[in-house]
Amino acid sequence: MGLLDDFSEEEIETTPEEKKPVIEEKIPTGLRVEAESKHESVTTGQGHQYKLKVINDTGEDQVVEVLAKLVYDVEESKRVNWKVNIVGETVLSKDDDVFKKDIEIEKGDFEIFNVEVNAPDGARYGEKLEVIFEATSKKDTLVSDSINLMTIARPMVIAVKTQIGQEKNVADYLSSLAKNKKLGIFSILSPKPVRGYLFMEVMSPHVIEDAISGIRKAKGVVQGETDIKEIEHFLAPKLAVEGIAEGDIVELSAGPFKGEKARVTQIDESNDEITVELFEATVPIPVTVRGDHVRVLEKEK
Repeated sequence: MGLLDDFSEEEIETTPEEKKPVIEEKIPTGLRVEAESKHESVTTGQGHQYKLKVINDTGEDQVVEVLAKLVYDVEESKRVNWKVNIVGETVLSKDDDVFKKDIEIEKGDFEIFNVEVNAPDGARYGEKLEVIFEATSKKDTLVSDSINLMTIARPMVIAVKTQIGQEKNVADYLSSLAKNKKLGIFSILSPKPVRGYLFMEVMSPHVIEDAISGIRKAKGVVQGETDIKEIEHFLAPKLAVEGIAEGDIVELSAGPFKGEKARVTQIDESNDEITVELFEATVPIPVTVRGDHVRVLEKEK
C-alpha cells in the first residue's frame, strides 16, 4: 500500500498564482504650461528671457485664452515700470499690466512664448516683478493651467580704476560721500593685492559715474559687471599663519620675546597660532604666539 493510495484520481484543485497588478503610467491630460525656469535675479538695465510652452493634451483642438498679468511688489506711486515683452508666433496685445490673446492649438500640439523681463534703472534692491501666465480653454474654463514667473532686482559689482597707490583714499572718500548723500552704494572693496582698482556694489553704474566725477584720483568706471567669483577670495579673512610652515625660522615681533629668533615646531590653524622654540633659550621651551606676531626670516628647505 502506497502513501497515495487514499487519494482519488479526481483532479486536485490548486490556487491560481497571484499576479501583480499592472500599473499604467498616467500621461498628464488637459492644458499644460511649462517653463525652463521660474525664478531669476537680474541687474538694472539687464533682463532674463523665460521660455514657456503651452501644451494641448486635451484630446481635441482648442481655442485657448492666453493671459499674462504683471504684479509689482511696490505701490504704484513708488514703482518704476519694468519692461516686459511676450514674443511668440502669436503676439499678445497689452492693456495696462495685462497681456491677452485667444489662440488656436490643435490636439497634441503646443505653442511657445518667450517672456522677456528687464529691470529698469531706478529699480530698488530686492524689488520683484511677478508675471502670472495662464492658459484657459474657451470651451471649458475648468480646463486651465498657470505658472508664476518671479524676477528680482539685484545689485551689481562694478570696478573703478584709480591712481595706483590711491585706492584706499578714493574708497574712503566714496564711502563718506555715500553715507552723507545716500547714493545707493552698498559696499566698497579695496583689496591690498589689487593695484589701481577698487570694487563697488551698486544697483546701477550711473551711481558710480556721478559719485566719482570731480575726483582726480579716480580714473573712471570699467565697463561691464564684475563677476563676484573673481573677487570672492578677497572677502574671506586670510589666516595669519597662512604661508608659515613647520621648520621655518621666524622673528617674534610682539610680546615678551620681541626680537627673538625661533624655529616653528607646530601650526594651529583653528586658533591662528604657532608654536616655536627660541634659539637663545638655555632649555628649549615651546612658546605659543599669534600668527601675526612673527615675521618669517627663512623658509624650511
